[in-house]
Amino acid sequence: MADTNEILGMSTALAGGAVATALLQALFDKDILSLDEARGVLQSAIRSLAPVMQTPAGFRASQVIGDLQRGKFSARG
Repeated sequence: MADTNEILGMSTALAGGAVATALLQALFDKDILSLDEARGVLQSAIRSLAPVMQTPAGFRASQVIGDLQRGKFSARG
């Protein structure tokens, strides 16, 4: 069973990801960010993971961001 700190950490990460994704979508939907700009934000997020990319959590986080690039924010629309 996970301890309280581990649950808090996972919950914080999930909440942050959900808020960031919703914000990115809202900015895109309101034409505040273009598709290229939204994809640039996601690319920047992946680059920021470089120091932890070799960890299981860092690698998985990069996959989640990649899924957004190939899904909602696909260049193919």
